[in-house]
Amino acid sequence: MTQPREALKRPLSDLERYAGWLAKDHVSVAVRADVHALGTAIDVGHETSLLLLTLDKDIGRLPSGDLRKMLRNALREIRAVLGSGGIDV
Repeated sequence: MTQPREALKRPLSDLERYAGWLAKDHVSVAVRADVHALGTAIDVGHETSLLLLTLDKDIGRLPSGDLRKMLRNALREIRAVLGSGGIDV
């Protein structure tokens, strides 16, 4: 169980960093809140599927661009780790 949690550190850190680069508009604030909620859920071992869906939806509401692509890539990596069945969240 430690190895998958370690595998989540980098993409989750990337996701948090990219979310911090977003503007101060309503959608950006929602994405940052989603990222924070996801990080908290992973830390305490709660179910993350609904949080992942909400974050994906809110990222889709951002304007197209490199930052949105970077957020999606980090989210894809997190889903890959969580979907591997190697972690109980």
